[in-house]
Amino acid sequence: MDECPKRRENMMPSYIAEEQRGAETRILNVLFPTILQGLQLTHQAADQFGARPQQAHMLPMRPRMEHRPVEYQQHQYAGPETYARLAADRSFMDVAAVLMPVVQAIIPPLVEQLLSFGPAKADTDQNEEDRFLQFVPHLLGTVTPIMMQVLPGLLQAMHGMRAEHPVRVTDRELNQRYFGPIAQATLPAIVSQLPELLAIVHGDQRSPLRYERMPGRGPMQLMRITRNDLASAHRLRDGDVLHLTETPAQPGTTEIRITTAPHSIWWKGIQVTDETDRQLCFVETDGDRYAVFESRAVQAGGSIVLWKARMFGEHAPMYVIPVGDLSPDGKCFNFHWAAD
Repeated sequence: MDECPKRRENMMPSYIAEEQRGAETRILNVLFPTILQGLQLTHQAADQFGARPQQAHMLPMRPRMEHRPVEYQQHQYAGPETYARLAADRSFMDVAAVLMPVVQAIIPPLVEQLLSFGPAKADTDQNEEDRFLQFVPHLLGTVTPIMMQVLPGLLQAMHGMRAEHPVRVTDRELNQRYFGPIAQATLPAIVSQLPELLAIVHGDQRSPLRYERMPGRGPMQLMRITRNDLASAHRLRDGDVLHLTETPAQPGTTEIRITTAPHSIWWKGIQVTDETDRQLCFVETDGDRYAVFESRAVQAGGSIVLWKARMFGEHAPMYVIPVGDLSPDGKCFNFHWAAD
Protein backbone atom coordinates (compact mmCIF):
# COMPACT_ATOMS: atom_id res chain seq x y z
CA MET A 1 0.00 0.00 0.00
CA ASP A 2 1.33 3.38 -0.93
CA GLU A 3 1.94 5.42 2.21
CA CYS A 4 2.48 8.80 0.55
CA PRO A 5 -0.05 9.33 -2.28
CA LYS A 6 -0.49 13.00 -1.41
CA ARG A 7 3.24 13.61 -1.71
CA ARG A 8 3.27 12.07 -5.17
CA GLU A 9 0.25 14.12 -6.24
CA ASN A 10 1.99 17.29 -5.16
CA MET A 11 5.20 16.51 -6.99
CA MET A 12 5.80 18.85 -9.89
CA PRO A 13 6.43 17.20 -13.28
CA SER A 14 10.13 17.23 -14.06
CA TYR A 15 9.81 19.33 -17.23
CA ILE A 16 7.79 22.00 -15.36
CA ALA A 17 10.27 22.02 -12.48
CA GLU A 18 13.16 22.36 -14.90
CA GLU A 19 11.44 25.23 -16.71
CA GLN A 20 10.78 27.04 -13.43
CA ARG A 21 14.39 26.57 -12.30
CA GLY A 22 15.53 28.04 -15.60
CA ALA A 23 13.23 31.04 -15.13
CA GLU A 24 14.53 31.55 -11.58
CA THR A 25 18.12 31.46 -12.81
CA ARG A 26 17.44 34.03 -15.52
CA ILE A 27 15.67 36.28 -13.03
CA LEU A 28 18.64 36.02 -10.68
CA ASN A 29 20.98 37.01 -13.52
CA VAL A 30 18.82 40.07 -14.24
CA LEU A 31 18.14 41.17 -10.68
CA PHE A 32 21.40 40.64 -8.84
CA PRO A 33 23.59 43.11 -10.80
CA THR A 34 20.85 45.76 -10.51
CA ILE A 35 20.49 45.15 -6.77
CA LEU A 36 24.24 45.28 -6.23
CA GLN A 37 24.43 48.53 -8.16
CA GLY A 38 21.62 49.93 -6.01
CA LEU A 39 23.42 48.83 -2.86
CA GLN A 40 26.54 50.66 -4.02
CA LEU A 41 24.45 53.78 -4.62
CA THR A 42 22.64 53.83 -1.28
CA HIS A 43 25.25 52.42 1.08
CA GLN A 44 27.42 54.73 3.16
CA ALA A 45 30.50 53.31 1.38
CA ALA A 46 29.19 54.36 -2.03
CA ASP A 47 32.03 56.84 -2.50
CA GLN A 48 34.48 53.93 -2.51
CA PHE A 49 32.39 51.42 -4.48
CA GLY A 50 29.66 53.16 -6.41
CA ALA A 51 29.50 56.33 -8.33
CA ARG A 52 32.58 57.34 -10.26
CA PRO A 53 35.67 55.43 -11.32
CA GLN A 54 38.81 56.76 -9.75
CA GLN A 55 41.30 58.45 -12.02
CA ALA A 56 44.18 56.17 -12.95
CA HIS A 57 47.64 57.50 -12.28
CA MET A 58 49.76 57.97 -15.37
CA LEU A 59 52.73 55.64 -15.48
CA PRO A 60 56.12 56.80 -16.80
CA MET A 61 56.94 55.90 -20.38
CA ARG A 62 60.01 53.90 -19.35
CA PRO A 63 61.58 52.66 -16.11
CA ARG A 64 63.47 55.22 -14.15
CA MET A 65 66.06 54.56 -11.46
CA GLU A 66 66.81 56.90 -8.64
CA HIS A 67 69.50 56.68 -5.97
CA ARG A 68 68.36 58.07 -2.66
CA PRO A 69 70.02 58.08 0.73
CA VAL A 70 68.48 55.82 3.34
CA GLU A 71 66.03 57.76 5.45
CA TYR A 72 64.61 56.56 8.72
CA GLN A 73 61.06 57.75 9.23
CA GLN A 74 58.85 57.56 12.24
CA HIS A 75 55.80 55.30 12.08
CA GLN A 76 52.73 57.08 10.69
CA TYR A 77 49.59 56.31 12.65
CA ALA A 78 46.24 56.13 10.88
CA GLY A 79 43.96 59.05 11.51
CA PRO A 80 40.18 59.17 12.09
CA GLU A 81 39.47 59.50 8.36
CA THR A 82 41.34 56.28 7.60
CA TYR A 83 39.49 54.36 10.31
CA ALA A 84 36.15 55.73 9.07
CA ARG A 85 36.92 54.63 5.50
CA LEU A 86 37.99 51.14 6.62
CA ALA A 87 34.84 50.80 8.73
CA ALA A 88 32.68 51.80 5.75
CA ASP A 89 34.50 49.32 3.50
CA ARG A 90 33.99 46.51 6.00
CA SER A 91 30.34 47.43 6.51
CA PHE A 92 29.70 47.31 2.75
CA MET A 93 31.40 43.94 2.34
CA ASP A 94 29.42 42.49 5.27
CA VAL A 95 26.16 43.45 3.57
CA ALA A 96 27.36 42.22 0.18
CA ALA A 97 28.26 38.84 1.73
CA VAL A 98 24.62 38.05 2.61
CA LEU A 99 23.05 39.72 -0.41
CA MET A 100 23.13 36.72 -2.76
CA PRO A 101 21.43 34.25 -0.35
CA VAL A 102 18.73 36.84 0.38
CA VAL A 103 18.03 37.37 -3.32
CA GLN A 104 17.98 33.61 -3.93
CA ALA A 105 15.40 33.20 -1.14
CA ILE A 106 12.96 35.74 -2.56
CA ILE A 107 13.03 34.54 -6.18
CA PRO A 108 10.68 31.47 -5.96
CA PRO A 109 7.78 33.44 -4.40
CA LEU A 110 8.57 36.32 -6.74
CA VAL A 111 8.08 33.97 -9.73
CA GLU A 112 4.67 32.93 -8.34
CA GLN A 113 3.60 36.56 -8.07
CA LEU A 114 4.77 37.28 -11.62
CA LEU A 115 2.80 34.28 -12.91
CA SER A 116 -0.35 35.58 -11.23
CA PHE A 117 0.11 39.05 -12.75
CA GLY A 118 -0.05 37.82 -16.33
CA PRO A 119 2.04 38.79 -19.38
CA ALA A 120 3.17 42.35 -19.98
CA LYS A 121 2.18 44.40 -23.01
CA ALA A 122 4.49 44.68 -25.98
CA ASP A 123 5.23 48.36 -25.21
CA THR A 124 5.53 49.73 -21.69
CA ASP A 125 3.38 52.83 -22.06
CA GLN A 126 1.72 54.90 -19.32
CA ASN A 127 -1.23 52.51 -18.98
CA GLU A 128 1.16 49.62 -18.44
CA GLU A 129 3.13 51.66 -15.89
CA ASP A 130 -0.14 52.27 -13.99
CA ARG A 131 -0.86 48.52 -14.01
CA PHE A 132 2.61 47.89 -12.61
CA LEU A 133 1.97 50.48 -9.91
CA GLN A 134 -1.11 48.60 -8.72
CA PHE A 135 0.84 45.34 -8.67
CA VAL A 136 3.80 46.66 -6.68
CA PRO A 137 2.18 46.44 -3.19
CA HIS A 138 1.53 42.71 -3.70
CA LEU A 139 5.17 42.19 -4.64
CA LEU A 140 6.48 44.13 -1.66
CA GLY A 141 4.14 42.31 0.71
CA THR A 142 5.51 38.99 -0.53
CA VAL A 143 9.22 39.80 -0.68
CA THR A 144 9.79 41.89 2.44
CA PRO A 145 8.76 39.27 5.07
CA ILE A 146 11.01 36.66 3.45
CA MET A 147 13.99 38.99 3.61
CA MET A 148 13.33 39.58 7.30
CA GLN A 149 13.01 35.83 7.94
CA VAL A 150 16.25 34.72 6.29
CA LEU A 151 18.58 37.51 7.45
CA PRO A 152 19.02 36.42 11.12
CA GLY A 153 19.99 32.90 10.12
CA LEU A 154 22.44 34.13 7.51
CA LEU A 155 24.12 36.48 9.96
CA GLN A 156 24.31 33.79 12.60
CA ALA A 157 25.93 31.37 10.16
CA MET A 158 28.30 34.03 8.80
CA HIS A 159 29.69 34.93 12.21
CA GLY A 160 29.63 31.38 13.60
CA MET A 161 27.35 32.16 16.54
CA ARG A 162 25.94 29.44 18.74
CA ALA A 163 22.27 28.53 18.58
CA GLU A 164 21.69 29.58 22.19
CA HIS A 165 22.49 33.17 21.18
CA PRO A 166 20.16 33.84 18.23
CA VAL A 167 20.16 36.98 16.17
CA ARG A 168 17.00 38.96 16.85
CA VAL A 169 15.02 40.64 14.11
CA THR A 170 14.20 43.51 16.48
CA ASP A 171 17.90 44.36 16.78
CA ARG A 172 18.32 47.97 15.71
CA GLU A 173 21.82 47.37 14.34
CA LEU A 174 20.63 44.42 12.21
CA ASN A 175 17.92 46.59 10.68
CA GLN A 176 20.14 49.60 10.08
CA ARG A 177 23.18 47.73 8.74
CA TYR A 178 21.54 44.87 6.82
CA PHE A 179 17.80 44.83 6.36
CA GLY A 180 17.48 48.54 5.56
CA PRO A 181 20.21 48.74 2.86
CA ILE A 182 19.24 45.40 1.29
CA ALA A 183 15.54 46.29 1.15
CA GLN A 184 16.38 49.75 -0.15
CA ALA A 185 18.38 48.24 -3.01
CA THR A 186 16.21 45.18 -3.74
CA LEU A 187 12.68 46.59 -3.90
CA PRO A 188 13.44 49.37 -6.45
CA ALA A 189 15.39 46.86 -8.57
CA ILE A 190 12.38 44.54 -8.75
CA VAL A 191 10.03 47.38 -9.66
CA SER A 192 12.33 48.84 -12.34
CA GLN A 193 12.91 45.41 -13.91
CA LEU A 194 9.26 44.33 -13.98
CA PRO A 195 8.97 44.30 -17.81
CA GLU A 196 12.07 42.13 -18.11
CA LEU A 197 10.99 39.78 -15.29
CA LEU A 198 7.53 39.32 -16.80
CA ALA A 199 9.10 38.60 -20.18
CA ILE A 200 11.19 35.84 -18.58
CA VAL A 201 8.21 34.20 -16.88
CA HIS A 202 5.52 34.59 -19.59
CA GLY A 203 7.59 34.79 -22.74
CA ASP A 204 8.78 37.97 -24.39
CA GLN A 205 5.91 39.75 -26.14
CA ARG A 206 8.06 42.75 -27.07
CA SER A 207 9.43 43.41 -30.51
CA PRO A 208 12.83 41.81 -31.14
CA LEU A 209 15.89 43.79 -30.18
CA ARG A 210 17.87 45.32 -33.02
CA TYR A 211 21.59 45.85 -32.68
CA GLU A 212 24.00 48.11 -34.48
CA ARG A 213 27.73 48.44 -34.20
CA MET A 214 29.27 51.00 -31.92
CA PRO A 215 30.73 53.85 -34.03
CA GLY A 216 34.47 53.38 -34.17
CA ARG A 217 34.29 50.00 -32.41
CA GLY A 218 33.08 47.43 -34.88
CA PRO A 219 32.85 44.37 -32.58
CA MET A 220 30.75 46.23 -29.98
CA GLN A 221 26.98 46.02 -30.56
CA LEU A 222 24.51 48.55 -29.12
CA MET A 223 20.73 48.39 -28.77
CA ARG A 224 19.05 50.23 -31.65
CA ILE A 225 16.23 52.54 -30.58
CA THR A 226 13.81 54.64 -32.60
CA ARG A 227 12.50 58.17 -32.50
CA ASN A 228 9.15 56.81 -31.30
CA ASP A 229 10.84 55.18 -28.27
CA LEU A 230 12.12 58.60 -27.21
CA ALA A 231 9.09 60.69 -28.18
CA SER A 232 6.67 58.31 -26.44
CA ALA A 233 9.02 57.80 -23.46
CA HIS A 234 8.76 54.02 -23.64
CA ARG A 235 10.81 52.14 -21.08
CA LEU A 236 13.86 50.80 -22.89
CA ARG A 237 15.30 47.31 -22.47
CA ASP A 238 17.82 48.28 -19.79
CA GLY A 239 15.09 50.01 -17.77
CA ASP A 240 15.77 53.55 -18.96
CA VAL A 241 13.10 56.12 -19.80
CA LEU A 242 14.15 59.06 -21.99
CA HIS A 243 12.08 61.99 -23.24
CA LEU A 244 13.17 63.69 -26.45
CA THR A 245 11.95 67.22 -27.11
CA GLU A 246 12.79 69.31 -30.17
CA THR A 247 12.94 73.11 -30.44
CA PRO A 248 14.13 75.35 -33.29
CA ALA A 249 17.80 76.27 -33.57
CA GLN A 250 19.82 78.43 -35.93
CA PRO A 251 19.55 77.14 -39.53
CA GLY A 252 22.55 75.03 -40.47
CA THR A 253 23.26 74.03 -36.86
CA THR A 254 22.26 71.20 -34.56
CA GLU A 255 22.24 71.49 -30.77
CA ILE A 256 22.40 68.67 -28.23
CA ARG A 257 21.39 69.02 -24.60
CA ILE A 258 21.19 66.50 -21.77
CA THR A 259 19.11 66.77 -18.60
CA THR A 260 18.27 64.27 -15.88
CA ALA A 261 15.61 63.76 -13.22
CA PRO A 262 16.23 65.59 -9.91
CA HIS A 263 16.86 62.32 -8.07
CA SER A 264 19.41 61.03 -10.60
CA ILE A 265 23.08 61.17 -9.60
CA TRP A 266 24.54 58.44 -11.82
CA TRP A 267 26.57 59.63 -14.79
CA LYS A 268 24.94 59.93 -18.24
CA GLY A 269 26.39 61.00 -21.58
CA ILE A 270 25.44 61.54 -25.24
CA GLN A 271 27.90 61.18 -28.12
CA VAL A 272 27.36 62.32 -31.73
CA THR A 273 29.46 60.94 -34.58
CA ASP A 274 29.47 61.49 -38.34
CA GLU A 275 29.40 58.84 -41.08
CA THR A 276 33.15 58.22 -40.68
CA ASP A 277 32.72 57.57 -36.92
CA ARG A 278 34.47 60.85 -36.11
CA GLN A 279 33.17 62.31 -32.85
CA LEU A 280 31.45 65.66 -33.30
CA CYS A 281 30.46 66.30 -29.69
CA PHE A 282 30.01 64.64 -26.33
CA VAL A 283 27.74 66.06 -23.63
CA GLU A 284 27.61 64.59 -20.13
CA THR A 285 26.10 65.18 -16.72
CA ASP A 286 29.51 65.69 -15.07
CA GLY A 287 30.72 68.19 -17.67
CA ASP A 288 29.33 70.20 -20.57
CA ARG A 289 25.61 69.53 -20.89
CA TYR A 290 25.25 71.48 -24.15
CA ALA A 291 26.99 71.31 -27.54
CA VAL A 292 26.40 72.62 -31.05
CA PHE A 293 27.79 71.56 -34.43
CA GLU A 294 27.16 72.24 -38.11
CA SER A 295 24.28 70.18 -39.48
CA ARG A 296 26.15 69.45 -42.72
CA ALA A 297 28.60 67.33 -40.71
CA VAL A 298 25.89 64.63 -40.43
CA GLN A 299 24.30 65.20 -43.82
CA ALA A 300 25.73 61.93 -45.15
CA GLY A 301 24.92 59.98 -41.97
CA GLY A 302 25.97 59.63 -38.38
CA SER A 303 24.88 58.26 -35.01
CA ILE A 304 23.76 59.40 -31.58
CA VAL A 305 25.04 57.10 -28.83
CA LEU A 306 23.53 57.18 -25.33
CA TRP A 307 25.94 56.32 -22.50
CA LYS A 308 25.40 55.67 -18.80
CA ALA A 309 27.24 54.49 -15.70
CA ARG A 310 26.99 50.77 -15.03
CA MET A 311 28.47 48.50 -12.38
CA PHE A 312 31.14 50.18 -10.22
CA GLY A 313 30.61 53.44 -12.10
CA GLU A 314 31.96 52.17 -15.43
CA HIS A 315 30.90 54.42 -18.32
CA ALA A 316 29.32 52.23 -21.01
CA PRO A 317 27.49 52.91 -24.32
CA MET A 318 23.97 51.45 -24.28
CA TYR A 319 21.77 52.70 -27.14
CA VAL A 320 22.24 54.06 -30.64
CA ILE A 321 19.94 55.96 -33.00
CA PRO A 322 20.86 57.15 -36.52
CA VAL A 323 21.05 60.93 -36.73
CA GLY A 324 19.10 60.84 -39.99
CA ASP A 325 16.00 59.57 -38.13
CA LEU A 326 15.76 62.91 -36.34
CA SER A 327 16.08 65.40 -39.27
CA PRO A 328 18.72 67.39 -37.39
CA ASP A 329 19.09 70.58 -39.45
CA GLY A 330 18.07 73.65 -37.44
CA LYS A 331 17.01 71.61 -34.43
CA CYS A 332 17.84 71.59 -30.73
CA PHE A 333 17.44 68.11 -29.26
CA ASN A 334 16.97 67.88 -25.51
CA PHE A 335 17.43 64.35 -24.15
CA HIS A 336 15.89 64.11 -20.68
CA TRP A 337 16.90 60.97 -18.77
CA ALA A 338 13.79 60.48 -16.61
CA ALA A 339 14.56 57.03 -15.18
CA ASP A 340 17.12 54.24 -15.30
